[in-house]
Amino acid sequence: MKHKIVFFDMDGTLYQTENDIVQPSSIEAIDELRKRGYMVCAATGRPLNQMDSILKHIQFDYYILINGSYILDGAFEEVDSRPISKQTVKDIVEFCGQNELGLMFHFGDATYIYNKFYPMYDFCKYCNVLNSLFYDPSQSYHKRHRAYNAVILTKEKKEIDDFMTAHPDLRADLINVKSDGFMFDVFNSGNDKSVGIELMMKHVNFTWKDTIAFGDSTNDIHMLQKADIGVAMGGATDYVKSFANFSTTSVYENGIYNGLKKILDDHDE
Repeated sequence: MKHKIVFFDMDGTLYQTENDIVQPSSIEAIDELRKRGYMVCAATGRPLNQMDSILKHIQFDYYILINGSYILDGAFEEVDSRPISKQTVKDIVEFCGQNELGLMFHFGDATYIYNKFYPMYDFCKYCNVLNSLFYDPSQSYHKRHRAYNAVILTKEKKEIDDFMTAHPDLRADLINVKSDGFMFDVFNSGNDKSVGIELMMKHVNFTWKDTIAFGDSTNDIHMLQKADIGVAMGGATDYVKSFANFSTTSVYENGIYNGLKKILDDHDE
C-alpha cells in the first residue's frame, strides 16, 4: 500500500446534495478503504452541523470543515482552526445591515441567520442543511463565538465585489444562483481545503505523497493538485479535471466505488 490517507469532498462527490442521499456505493468505498488500512477523512465546505445525513452512515478519522478553517479529529475534538477575525466579522455584519443583504454565519457546530430570514431559510432547505439552524435578531452571537465563514445573499454582485476589494483578507465564492439573487460563501482568503489538510497532516506526520483526494468543485482544486493521486468526479468541469490525475464517473453512477477500486488496484499496490 503506497498511500495512507484518503480525503473526500462531500457535495457532488460522496453525497447527493439535492436528494439528501449517501449512495450505498459510497459507503462500500469507505468500507473498502478501511479494510485496506487507509485513514478516511472528510474535506468539505460544510460545517459540522450540516454533516448529519452523512454521519448517520459514515464516521471519518478527521474532518476538514468549512473550507479548511475548522479541523476536528474522529472524536470531534478541535485539532486546529482559522476563524475570521472579530473586526472583519463586525465589518460583514455592518455591511449586510446597511445594504439589507441576507446574512448567516457558520460557527463550527451551529448556523445563525442574521438578515433576511426566509430567503436564507429557503436556501438552507434547498440544500438540505436545516440542522442546528437558528435566528439571531439581536445579531450578537458572533460577539461570543468564533465565526468561520459567512453566507451572503445579494441581488447586486458589485456590492460584494466592492466589499471584497476593501477586505483583501477575505475570499468570496459564488455558491448558488437559484436563490433570490446571488449567494456567496465568504471566508478568510488564506483558508483552503488543502491548507486545512496540511494542518491536519502535521498531527499524523503525513505528507501529500501519502494522500489520495476526491473532489468535483473549484474549492477542491488545490487538494486535487497537491495530492499524490487527485481524482475528479464526473460532475467536475474540464477546468477542475485539469488539476487531477484521473477522473471517474459521478456519484450517481457508483463512481466512487468503481473509480476507487480501479485506482487502488492499478496504482496503489
